[in-house]
Amino acid sequence: MKSKDKDQKKDYELVFGKNPVLEVIENSKAQVNKIWINEQLSDHDFRKRVVSFAKEKKIPYHFVPSQKLNSLTNNQNHQGIVMSISPVEYISVSEIIEDTLTNNSKVILIAHEIEDTHNLGAMIRTLVAGGGRGVILTGRKNVGINATAIKTSAGTIFQTKFARATNCVNVLNTLKESGFWVVGAETSPDNESIYKTNFPEQVAILMGNEHEGLGPLIKKNCDFTLRIPISERIDSLNVSVAFGIILFEVLRQSKYT
Repeated sequence: MKSKDKDQKKDYELVFGKNPVLEVIENSKAQVNKIWINEQLSDHDFRKRVVSFAKEKKIPYHFVPSQKLNSLTNNQNHQGIVMSISPVEYISVSEIIEDTLTNNSKVILIAHEIEDTHNLGAMIRTLVAGGGRGVILTGRKNVGINATAIKTSAGTIFQTKFARATNCVNVLNTLKESGFWVVGAETSPDNESIYKTNFPEQVAILMGNEHEGLGPLIKKNCDFTLRIPISERIDSLNVSVAFGIILFEVLRQSKYT
């Protein structure tokens, strides 16, 4: 018999750190449920900004000792501020495509079975830096959006739309039918270098699991599988670093030249 706790979905997420909290205040439509502020927070302007926001939105807020914030965040770097928000909402893949095209964005990130929340958050931050706004999480092992991903993204998660799907191949086919070319990142020396590829106008960049990469069926359904040329002294790059390199080569060709 499964425990009741495992069957229940978490009905809140924590946002902590000054930049993520400011993103919620300035750019997000996230529903904020409660705010905890370090009673000894020395940044008075920031403190005033948070309290003003809480009063305007009628959100409960509490001044608490640092130990309370450490407990809430499992001793992560909270910078004296923690928010409880409703979980990030997922939309459909079709809605991601429509939103991307409507906002004249050229790139979608497909994160397939990414297991490290820091990697996911870093890729989202990079995507937003490059003008992207659509993320599709595929596979069964994908971590999803949580407090660590929010913190690592520096709050840029709140400038992004998300979809979630188990079957990656179906997602790739939907993207291709909508005019996107799917680029899979792979380390094999048989793949063409990203620097010898002419990227099309609309690209979905597919990044695979940190340990297993992309499976054969998924690679078969990509339009391209490309590699980043690196020194023979290492086997591969961190997935978030690799995504940044590919993204900005795509943008260099389509936007900056």
